[in-house]
Amino acid sequence: MRTISKHAALMFSVLKWGILFVVSLGLVLFFLLWLMLSSLGETTVYTEQNLWDYHTLTQDAIAHAPRISANYHFEFHNGDGYPSSNSIIFEDARNIEALRDYVKSMGYQRDPSLTYGAEEWRKPGVPGANTFSIYYDPKTRQATLSIFL
Repeated sequence: MRTISKHAALMFSVLKWGILFVVSLGLVLFFLLWLMLSSLGETTVYTEQNLWDYHTLTQDAIAHAPRISANYHFEFHNGDGYPSSNSIIFEDARNIEALRDYVKSMGYQRDPSLTYGAEEWRKPGVPGANTFSIYYDPKTRQATLSIFL
């Protein structure tokens, strides 16, 4: 009968636990990657009470935006072939001047060449800077501040 030396037993144990660790890590990474990619192209709607989404999806510029209405929520659009965006959407908004002043305070200027519904705001001289959009519908009194990443 052949006996296994202590050294060989130790090596076998280290190898067994090492393989178990690598397989476990691979499964966790696969699950996280699947979780991230499964929502690609989808919109996530959330409020500040949903702490996970609020803290992981909300850009600082949107999180610090002035609250022009008590009724608001956030949206994150994960880009799938187009830029991702993060928005704060206000219901029953009456005045969007505070949003304009906020975007101006960060050094952005309104792009006068665009004529459709939303105002586009860009940082002059910084072509790679994020773009802001402010949209207001006076009929529904819904205002949206978005940042395109």
